[in-house]
Amino acid sequence: MHGPRVAITLARFLPDGLVSVIRDGPGEAVVSALEQNTETPELVWTPAMAASLSAQIATMVSDLYREQVKGRIVDWDVPEQASAQQEMRDEPQVGGIYVRLFLKDPKFPLRNPKRFLEGLLDQYLSSIAATHYESESVDPELPLLLSAALVSLLRVHPALADHVGYLGYVPKLVAAVAYEGRREAMSSGDMKDGGNMADRKYESDEQPAQTPQERVRLSCLRVLHQLAASTICAEAMAATSVGTTQVVPLLMKAIGWQGGSILALETLKRVVGAGNRARDALVAQGLKVGLLEVLLGLLDWRAGGRNGLCSQMKWNESEASIGRVLAIEVLHAFAAEGAHCIKVREILNASDVWSAYKDQKHDLFLPSNAQSAAAGVAGLIESSSSRLVYAITAPPQTTQSRIPASTVSDSNGSQDQLS
Repeated sequence: MHGPRVAITLARFLPDGLVSVIRDGPGEAVVSALEQNTETPELVWTPAMAASLSAQIATMVSDLYREQVKGRIVDWDVPEQASAQQEMRDEPQVGGIYVRLFLKDPKFPLRNPKRFLEGLLDQYLSSIAATHYESESVDPELPLLLSAALVSLLRVHPALADHVGYLGYVPKLVAAVAYEGRREAMSSGDMKDGGNMADRKYESDEQPAQTPQERVRLSCLRVLHQLAASTICAEAMAATSVGTTQVVPLLMKAIGWQGGSILALETLKRVVGAGNRARDALVAQGLKVGLLEVLLGLLDWRAGGRNGLCSQMKWNESEASIGRVLAIEVLHAFAAEGAHCIKVREILNASDVWSAYKDQKHDLFLPSNAQSAAAGVAGLIESSSSRLVYAITAPPQTTQSRIPASTVSDSNGSQDQLS
């Protein structure tokens, strides 16, 4: 006996991982797997689970035999799920992979990583949508778990990012980031007319706890950050139509999100890379919303002190230093040859701040493998077990002057702010 129907029947008794072993063979491997104590992302199988399944099957056989002895016609069917699998019923499983176990060992050689990727994307977007409704059955931690698995999978298998672009998930993820950003703005009461981050009063050195909306939108941003390393996905982010979210204004807002600044800056650097054939459209978006002025404001050492832009964003020393490096790299990327390079260079050449920074060697202040690592600078910072401190010093301070209040416009031309 063989085929999909048999596999489905076996899956009611055995974990998906064991069904795969039985399907692929050989028989010796199946016997060995049934006798082993295994805990991998694809299979959890213990002696207790084997004993429970054996007892359940023995009971089923006994009950069925007893009914047949009585001469009755028995309408029997296999159970939906064997008791042996109840032990793992609360563990999130996607495409036959236990998500938490995968996060413990993301380099485990998966049988079908594409299937896992597609399942993660579908369930991730569904779990985000589920958080929009007040329900006790909704697990607010599930989107965070799934996004962490997505990022880990893409770091170990970077070629899979192109597959995401081909399947059309990138616009959905960009829209999800934008929607979660609007939800957070509405829930926190930050939707104000006019104003600018540099004009807000300094409140406290302590960062407030993140709201559920903030955590979800950051999880979306982490996924976009990882996908941006793929040229296919970067080009997909540049493709817009009427009514769709433009990615550059969105990332500019994300610079002001708690915990999102480094992610947003490095994502900008990646999407405007030289390999992106659609980079001119992204540069045009940046010019329209005043991104260059915002990045120059982040670099302006004369705007330091308690009223400076960086302090208003509540950056710590490490974030401020690395943020400057990435801001400079984004500006260099925007100034590269292209349809709008003359306009970009005019803005930069007119800036005293840019004159002070443009010729410095900044990558010396980043981890040695930051440029080549799949995780990027943001990933290296987040995964570090110890606090990292890098220093990129400002030019000599001459006069203290406040950064001019500068508003920026969103893609529709209305006034907006970093929030």
